[in-house]
Amino acid sequence: MSQQWYLGFGASESLYQLNKDYRASLSSASDKEQAEKLYSLLAQFADECLDQYFLSPIESVQLNGVGKKVVLGGVSAIKKTIHLTLKQVTKKLSTQDRAQLADYINGLMMQLRQSRRFPTFVAVPIDSALRTRLGNAALLGKAQSPASVKDDYALALCELIDVAVEAYMHQPIRMLKMGMVMNKIASVAADTIQAAAHTVVRKVMHSMNDKEMMAMFEFSESILYQPAQQKAA
Repeated sequence: MSQQWYLGFGASESLYQLNKDYRASLSSASDKEQAEKLYSLLAQFADECLDQYFLSPIESVQLNGVGKKVVLGGVSAIKKTIHLTLKQVTKKLSTQDRAQLADYINGLMMQLRQSRRFPTFVAVPIDSALRTRLGNAALLGKAQSPASVKDDYALALCELIDVAVEAYMHQPIRMLKMGMVMNKIASVAADTIQAAAHTVVRKVMHSMNDKEMMAMFEFSESILYQPAQQKAA
């Protein structure tokens, strides 16, 4: 039986502490304070996801000017959509919904490996078939020509985005009883974010040269984990 693969990144000390503080607030803080802490947690969570999966590659890949502009513009628009939606949604959640969401978010915080840099990781499982397709595209690109796998590689990256959006957005939306209007607002926002992320990936892939693609192959490997095989950072 093959070991589970995860899409993940190291959570900052700030995110780790916000998660602890929010969970602690559920037993003593007022509804207003809980909502404020929940917004802070979710906004930081979203920002770190986007920073790790989109902004980090800009630096590690040393992306060209056109690609960098596409990523920065796309991420900025996505963050604005997320923050605006969170401000509306967090105010409407019941005490039970907030507690349920706290447990769900905490469940995404995992000890993927021993690390001196990160107190915990944010991680979601991916299926082995997607892991294989992404890995095979990278291997083929390295062995032959990066340009020859751009479409297949971009498609696999978009599927990784789908996994993340499903876990970080659609699952919590389905889990919470927000009412028809707020549920619609959240669902439309999630779909908009997903489509925007796909657009960014496809545009950026076709702006990359071979050197940038090779660095991108390395980056995509760095965000996939098998816990038992990881060494200390």
